[in-house]
Amino acid sequence: MRYIRGMVNAAVRRGLSPEQVLGLGGGISMEMLEVPRARVSLKQFSRLFGAVSQFLEDEGAGLSACAIPLGGVETMCRAGMTTNTLIECAETLAKGSNAVLYAFKVSFSADQHGIHITLHEIVPQEGDRNSTYEAILLTLYAVFSWLFGLRLPLVSVDFPCAAPRHLFEVRALFAGRVRFNQPAGALHFSANLGALRVVRSPGEIPKFLRRAPGSLIEALLTTGRLTVEVRRRIHAALPKLLTLDDVSRQLALSPRTLHRKLDAEGESFQKIKDELRRDIAIHALTRTNTPIKQISTDLGFADQASFQRAFAEWTGRPPGTWRRISAPAR
Repeated sequence: MRYIRGMVNAAVRRGLSPEQVLGLGGGISMEMLEVPRARVSLKQFSRLFGAVSQFLEDEGAGLSACAIPLGGVETMCRAGMTTNTLIECAETLAKGSNAVLYAFKVSFSADQHGIHITLHEIVPQEGDRNSTYEAILLTLYAVFSWLFGLRLPLVSVDFPCAAPRHLFEVRALFAGRVRFNQPAGALHFSANLGALRVVRSPGEIPKFLRRAPGSLIEALLTTGRLTVEVRRRIHAALPKLLTLDDVSRQLALSPRTLHRKLDAEGESFQKIKDELRRDIAIHALTRTNTPIKQISTDLGFADQASFQRAFAEWTGRPPGTWRRISAPAR
């Protein structure tokens, strides 16, 4: 909800009331806005993001102090699509981004250590620098991921500011190590990815842009094949909870190899298991009338109290409260 609140605040500064802004998103209540770890659907987020972007004439929807002009994402996509490989795309996209991100000098470099996109401030960024760099780096990363059809693994993503309180959320969006207090903002790809081929065609851009920002978010959330397979196997076994050793045996891998391969996709076994059970629980609470005790049993919890503690840790609210405040969005 932090991004929702950021969009609401940006639009309020331009004259709308919070109720008017949330009305653009469809089904997001004022009460949900006050829940730190509440979740909205991709459709709700996309509707609100798109409406606020048009109202502010900023494709960053007010989340960054450096506005992204309307048409900026299309410029990036078309620039990247004139290339064939990741190393070519990185160089061209860096040049194209300079026409969009007026407050930054975006530069490209490549060496034996990797392929680097670096942001240096031309105009000093005031206010919430974390949000500014998150919005810019996530936009660039999402464009890259869409062009290549997968959530590209990163050596690291760098922020020139201190780690925020929502560190877990930031880490979830980038498939690689997240570093703070660095000299500049940057995306670092492995040199081994340099020959990776662009998979998108110019004819796909209109559909991609019509669905934005949902299409950008999907590019960030696209998981690797192994992650999908691990999630599928855990889901199929519920209410029995599979361990890392269980899934490793099913996939004919050693636990160490499975751990290493998931890490390369920016995931971990425990994270996959927690996110799966969280997502199933949220769906059951918001879209069905299944009793909470039954939900806890279906998800493999020993008792309802254990489920309630885990759910509160995942979302910031106990399941009963979540069901009540999400009722308007059903």
